[in-house]
Amino acid sequence: MAITFTTRPSSSIPHAVKGKDEIIVKWTSNSANIVSCIVSINVGDTSSTPRFSVVSVQPDKGTSGATSAFTLVLNDTLENQLFFDVVKTTLSTYDLDASGHREFNVQIYEVTLNPTTGQLETDYIPNDSSVPSDGNLGSNRLVYNTGIDVLSKNAFDVTDYELVSDTKKFLNDTPTIKEIELNQTEYLGALYRDGSTPNLNFKIEYLTYNSSDALLNTDYIDITDWDAAYSGLIIDPYITIPTGTANLIAAGISLTNVAYYTVRIINNNGDMSELKRYNIIGSCTHDVRIHWQNKYGKRDSYTFKGNKQESIDHKASTFMKAKGLVYSTDDGGFRVLQNTSTNSFTVYSKSLSRELYHFLGDMLINKRAFVEIDGSYYPIIIEDGTFFKTDERDMPIQFVLNYSLANQTKGLKG
Repeated sequence: MAITFTTRPSSSIPHAVKGKDEIIVKWTSNSANIVSCIVSINVGDTSSTPRFSVVSVQPDKGTSGATSAFTLVLNDTLENQLFFDVVKTTLSTYDLDASGHREFNVQIYEVTLNPTTGQLETDYIPNDSSVPSDGNLGSNRLVYNTGIDVLSKNAFDVTDYELVSDTKKFLNDTPTIKEIELNQTEYLGALYRDGSTPNLNFKIEYLTYNSSDALLNTDYIDITDWDAAYSGLIIDPYITIPTGTANLIAAGISLTNVAYYTVRIINNNGDMSELKRYNIIGSCTHDVRIHWQNKYGKRDSYTFKGNKQESIDHKASTFMKAKGLVYSTDDGGFRVLQNTSTNSFTVYSKSLSRELYHFLGDMLINKRAFVEIDGSYYPIIIEDGTFFKTDERDMPIQFVLNYSLANQTKGLKG
């Protein structure tokens, strides 16, 4: 018996769990007595990934016996092992974000019908994953927590995020020039790099400038985990790098007299990513700071600086209290058993550009978001009424966000 793979995920690139193409494994068997295959899907963060799920795969329609072909789509299973970290602390260096990517492999066991005994036979043992399989992918593959929207899928190319030149992209669609207040955290995601050469000294480069565009300081954070070379499975992908004003101060980078700063990744060969610029602006008491999971599974942030409206929606459960035999003004009638209230908000941006319009629209893909209040993060539910306001030429001029706190306030029971 022999398993031959006809389609399998590449080991040289990371695979988006909801990307342009499905993550598919196809194989054939030359066994004349094959009935099905048992596939152990192994998912983890080390080379010896544990067994996570086991499925039975039937031959593709129209195939059987020694010409049997099989197809398995892995996306849904892999997605259940990927998670979003909002990063609620102030990072002063990069983070490996282990929850947002996983290594995976499959172990395929043939199930055959013994023509003599009429019994089904297989080498698969449920409580022993060490039993050799009839076929596997060889080296582990890599999946990361990204879901590409419909309008972006056609042009999506994962190699655009391989940091090998100054045109390569971060895992954020933030505007090239973005405003930020002091004491704010913010982050960018970096997917992967070329691992063919060791010790290229990958660094995050921060250049600070004054209002006259004069360079004040050059600072670096070393990405030491990217010093190692690799062949095949990508090492330490999907990292998060700090870019907010609070992050820079925590890293010992001075912002005295700084009007703006730039961030990019470099190594010994030069610039390895696109350049992002942050203009430092003043804050106001009515500012509303929102963080959300973007389509790449990373955190994006934005401060709404327009009007803010707040309301409290409440609903009470009641009961009827019986009247006494002697009249009393406070006797009988409906009483509140318990009241539940929800804080709801509508916040408005200032006038915005087409680039910022697309950036903010990203928060409506996953709707997994938080509002930051005095340094604490509160989960929110983005309401369906959230929309863009446009002018008579259909140009975006304002983003209106309707949201409520995810946790309700319950009153005391009567």
